[in-house]
This record gives sequence, C-alpha cells and structure tokens, in this order.
Amino acid sequence: MAPDVLIAWFNAHGGAFHKLIELHARLVAAGLSCELCFNSGPPRGLKAGADVPAALLPELAARGVRLVSRPELAALAAQSGARLVLTDAHHDADIPAVLAAARARGALTAQMATLLGDFTCHGAQYLLMQHPLTLFFEREFNRTRESARLAEAEAVYFTGNIFFEPTVNGLFGGFADRAAFCAKYGLDPARRICLWLPSAPDNTPEVYGAVCAAVRESGCNLAVKLHPWDYALKKHGRGPGESWGLGRPSDEVFGVRAVDEPDSSWAFRFCDAAILRTSAMSLELPFWERPGLLLPAALKPRLFEAQAHMARRCSVWLAGGVAELSRRLAAWDVPGFAPADYAAARDAVRLPGPGDAYERTVAAIRHILDGGGVPPEHVRPDGGLRALFRAYAPYVDAALRRALTPRRRLRFEFARLLG
Repeated sequence: MAPDVLIAWFNAHGGAFHKLIELHARLVAAGLSCELCFNSGPPRGLKAGADVPAALLPELAARGVRLVSRPELAALAAQSGARLVLTDAHHDADIPAVLAAARARGALTAQMATLLGDFTCHGAQYLLMQHPLTLFFEREFNRTRESARLAEAEAVYFTGNIFFEPTVNGLFGGFADRAAFCAKYGLDPARRICLWLPSAPDNTPEVYGAVCAAVRESGCNLAVKLHPWDYALKKHGRGPGESWGLGRPSDEVFGVRAVDEPDSSWAFRFCDAAILRTSAMSLELPFWERPGLLLPAALKPRLFEAQAHMARRCSVWLAGGVAELSRRLAAWDVPGFAPADYAAARDAVRLPGPGDAYERTVAAIRHILDGGGVPPEHVRPDGGLRALFRAYAPYVDAALRRALTPRRRLRFEFARLLG
C-alpha cells in the first residue's frame, strides 16, 4: 500500500538528516503513513557508515527510512503512489523532473528548505518555508532564475524550520554528557569550548588559521564544525566545487581536528560560544541558546551584517575582527545572554505561535493532504508575485533593506510605496 507521504531528499548535506528522521517519526505518530528515502551518493548524499551506522540500516528500513542511490531515488519519487511527494529546495538537476512526473500522475508535491535565506523552487505545488523573509531573500536578494516560480505555488506555508530545532543526532549513540564529548575530541572539560564555523571565504591563513590561534592562545578548547561541502569531500571525494580549490578538507589544510559530521549537533549543544564570519548559522544559534561571536565578512558583508542584526539580542558583532576576538576570548568578554534574549532572536527568524517547527510542519502536511483543521500560517500567491511581496514586506526592516544593492533597494522601496 502506498504511503500518504514520500519524503525524497536529494541533498542530505549538513548533518541534519537526523532531523528529517525525527519529522518522519512525528508524521507517523500523527497517523500519517510515511516513507523517507535519502540519496546515498555524491556530491551531497548520505553514506552508510559515515552518516548512519551500517548495522542500523535494517532497523531504519523496517521503520520506513532508507538510503538509496540517486537514480533509484529519482525513479521512486517520480513513480511512487504516495499521495504527497516532499523533497528538498536546493539547486539540483533531478528535482524539477521528479516533481513534474509526480504531478503528472496526480500526486501532490511540496518542497522544504534547510535555511532561512535559500529556497530553490522547482515547481512544487506547496512550499514549506521558515518565514516570509525567505521570500524576501529569494525575490529581492538572491534573484535566481527559479525565484519567479515561487508565484506558481498553490500555497506557501510558514512552518518554521525543523533544521533549526535543537535536535541532537543519536544515530551513533551520542554523548552522555559534555565530558564524554570532550573525551572523544581530546578537549579539557574544565575549559570553555569555542565552536568555529568556517565557510568557503574563510579558508585562508589570516582568517581560518588566525581564528584557531586566537582560541588556542586564550586557553579555550577549539572545536571546528566544517561546512557541509567539506564533509561531503571527506565522505565522497573531490567533486565540482566541493574543495574550494584547496584539494582536501579544510581541517586537514589547517592542521585541526574537526568534529565528525554526525557529532555536529552535539558540538552546538556543548559549546560555550560559536565563532562565525560568513556562515548563516548565526540565525540557528538562538535555538541552541548559544552566543555568536561574529567577524566582519569579506563576501556579501551587508548580507551578513543584516543577518547579525536579526540575531543581535544574543550575538556580538566584532567590528575589530580577529584582534578583537583574541582580546575578548582572553578576558572571556562574552555577554551572558538571558533566555529572553534568545527567545527574541528566535521570534525574529520564525513567526510567533504555538508549537515547534516539527509540529507546524506536520500540521502543514496534514492540511495539504486533506485541507482539514485550522490552516497554519500561509499565503496563496494566486499566480502572482504581489501576494508574495505583501507577505514579506512588513518584515523587511532597515538593516535588511541596506543589505540590498542600491538598484534592488530602490526597486523594493518603489514597490513598497505602491503597496
């Protein structure tokens, strides 16, 4: 018998696949039959052993969670008798055809994103987004060729983001406590842990190396969570764009030990502060209730300043760069943010309301399938972009407007005046 929902996930990079497994469990608990299938190949698929213990695969398969090759996943998504096919919202050559084939046989289709500011619409009928600002980033900032397709959707649901929820990965057993985490990575449990989150533009000695040196010289523990592309390089070998020209993973280049990708959620749980420069994780840290130390970015600096502004209640903008980072770490001049500060930052990147992102996502999927109950927060584009603009314009503050190029800002302001 075909399931109610098939989740076909092509780009499982980022270590957050365990959150999709949690969503699968929530859907089943809500009375919906669900099959969850991950791409198991490069460049951004899972890998048995590296991501999921091989011994656990039969148990997961019995629960309806499988790892399959990319061609098998594409064929399954296109041919499954599931009432709803849900897939990811990354740039991917296979997803448009899969959605078109599913729609052609009468299935409902939906897409869901892993980040606030990235959503590649490939023609799904329903879009599950973190916040109306996701529409802003796509329509006004990213302006990909697919962004015009957002208006083709029958409805856009604002569900929050399951990938931001503080859910730890327990597939490998996890850690009983902070001391166990420190023991695995040779850290001193009596010292603070600084989590460095490097991205592609950070892979230079004056940034990557300098941040590592600043942490070590301060006496704090250094933990490094790599960018998903670096983890993909470790698992699958070199592919187009995967090594950023370094030829090997950045932790090897700079002589540090990174946390294993399945342990990255535990690193968020146990760290005392996170250091970022060009990472969007500044918007995720409030959900873990961890302070962010934000270095000025060289790439798209206005965008990252705007993101920092959204999480300003629980982050520190280091205008003085690595030198200021060194001073603050040496004296541990990191504010002790209150629960209300983290709550305010969370409210800035998700719509207020009851339930976590899992509950809101389950409610949206149920509403798509049967239209019953009170609908979650959503907008119906009705074939036009104006409805989308009206949905996100009230949330675009001065800091986000300044992040736009002058031409795009002028266009946005003109549209806002016209209502």
